Amino acid sequence: MERLLAEQPAKPLNEAHQPSRSRVQLHHATASRQQQQQHQKAQDLLLSFPVCGDFANQRISLASGLVLAAELGRTLVLPQLLPGGGADAVPFGEVFDAAEFAAAAQAAGILVVGEPPSLPPEPVELSRLYNVMAALKEQHATTLHLRVSCPAYRVPAELMVKHEQLVFAALAALRPVAPLQEAVHSAQQQLQQAGRAGKAYTVVHLKAEDAWIAQCATWAATGVDNCLNNTDTVGEQLALHNVDKQNPVLLTATWLDSNKGLLELAVSSLEAQGYKVFTRPDAGGSRLAPAMDALVDYYLALDAHQTVVNSASTFGALLIMERWQAGRYATYYNGGNIPLEAHIPLYRMPWVFTYNDWSSGTEYDEMVKVAVSSAIKAGRLKPYCMFGGSADSSMYRWLQSRDVTLIQHEPVWKEALIQEGRRFREEFTIKYSQLYGSDGALVGAFQRMDIPILPQLDQYNYVLFTDCDVFFRRPVRLVDFGTPLPSALGLGYENFDEWPYNDGVMLWNLPYMRRTNQAFVNWTLSQRNGLWFEGYGPVDQGAFLQYYEHEIKGKPINKVFNYKIYHAFRPTARIVHMHGPKINHYVEYFRTGKCGRFEGLCEQAYEWGSICEFAAEYVQWAREWRAATVLHRLCGNLWAGVWHFPWQKTCDCETPAS
Repeated sequence: MERLLAEQPAKPLNEAHQPSRSRVQLHHATASRQQQQQHQKAQDLLLSFPVCGDFANQRISLASGLVLAAELGRTLVLPQLLPGGGADAVPFGEVFDAAEFAAAAQAAGILVVGEPPSLPPEPVELSRLYNVMAALKEQHATTLHLRVSCPAYRVPAELMVKHEQLVFAALAALRPVAPLQEAVHSAQQQLQQAGRAGKAYTVVHLKAEDAWIAQCATWAATGVDNCLNNTDTVGEQLALHNVDKQNPVLLTATWLDSNKGLLELAVSSLEAQGYKVFTRPDAGGSRLAPAMDALVDYYLALDAHQTVVNSASTFGALLIMERWQAGRYATYYNGGNIPLEAHIPLYRMPWVFTYNDWSSGTEYDEMVKVAVSSAIKAGRLKPYCMFGGSADSSMYRWLQSRDVTLIQHEPVWKEALIQEGRRFREEFTIKYSQLYGSDGALVGAFQRMDIPILPQLDQYNYVLFTDCDVFFRRPVRLVDFGTPLPSALGLGYENFDEWPYNDGVMLWNLPYMRRTNQAFVNWTLSQRNGLWFEGYGPVDQGAFLQYYEHEIKGKPINKVFNYKIYHAFRPTARIVHMHGPKINHYVEYFRTGKCGRFEGLCEQAYEWGSICEFAAEYVQWAREWRAATVLHRLCGNLWAGVWHFPWQKTCDCETPAS
């Protein structure tokens, strides 16, 4: 480890930019009269608040306060900040460029006052309010100057989502003043000079303080199970996430308060994996206050080529959120989830699905469109598609237009799998599944085996995989899967609550699956079983269940993440899986009473009353798919009593043309 990067003397903070002394007028000359009236109303109503906590929590306080101002239609009073993390406050403009922050607020329609107004405030303690927003809007609607307590973690999560663009615009506009910028640039220049591959560098922010270790022990009782994981083996985690070993690694931590033994183990782990480690001067030698020293570390990490953090810390969780939003690599060495997501759900979970040309022109094209559209809008997911086909195809262009990350991947095991699949093709196609019927269908089914080795997914600890015959009803967040998260794969039940499980929806632990991937592929191709896994099921599902049985069995994911369309309607379902019969099969069942080999499931879906309720939601995403609109219309007529099943006449009603 290189000790230590030299730090340029910091200029006194009082040389920084001072906060604006005037109200920032945000409306344009071309604004409508109604808009001007709204702005005038906002000018008359003020919102102020203190920030609280360390650097990261002050950042959350600012974003939360801005959301409150937007929701309440009030002018924001720039708060004072806490460079020492304690009670001694300084003006906003001594830390961040007040004018740039005000400009970002202006773009979002928020008025800003750059100095504390003379109007006396009316204090409100948010922790005492049962319904924060109702109380502020109803009981304090006419309060001229409302001063709330620190708003961090007090703003409802759904409002953070509603004002997502505002939150990220505000965070991006928090530009440190010149002395702090110089400290960041000085460290960057030295890292870039030390690099072996140009100007890129990596930041690893380690949590190893004695107080953190004690806090982790306390949190463990509340279900936080990833607070201290992998700290002593952090180098192995970087290697599993394919962090570039050619770039210098800046290791940041709270040096004076950290456990020296744990730090030494972490550094040894990094160096053993071939990483060249650097540090900044420890806090005792820094000319900056603790929160400002953290600020410099934060902006070094924000600008890094790759950033690795502890997701259980607010500092690390915020970095992940901001970097993912900007499309930049950020991962965490401690595994598990990101607890901050429960309060600020602005992390779009990666969702992977596959598409292959063998299904082109079939109902699967329409189902893919429904899955993608609902995943982005309702599920709030970030879609990745393993695409097997031509980049000139209409589906490729459609997916591209929806900002789906398209991954054209050719498995190295493709020919070996095809040969094994031909072993009992005719028998297994009739006996078990139509997937055995063609080379393309088999390769498409097994394509998901290569998810862990896709470089586009290197940064993630967990990804969601689904078949394309699903639709998303509500946001899907990693934190909602609970703890502990799967050690390898998380699957749900199939029709009944029993083994074997269904792999149409899977939660992947990528580091573990990456570590075991080659052994799994080799085992799958060596079974000489024609890709039927006795006691576990057909094709890929059988392979996953048999090989990873110890990690999967007895640990199903919650049903709401793989809810079958033929089960009773469940309002809390997040992902509805059209397992078995598809929309066109249900249309056939409504018209003829026949549903091919899925007849029992079609009958179950109708008798349990789920199909029509889910069909009414599904059609919202499938307006151009005739089968979906026909099914919705048939359900509507059935509910209205103007139509009955032709094959089950119970009255003399006329059957309308469909």
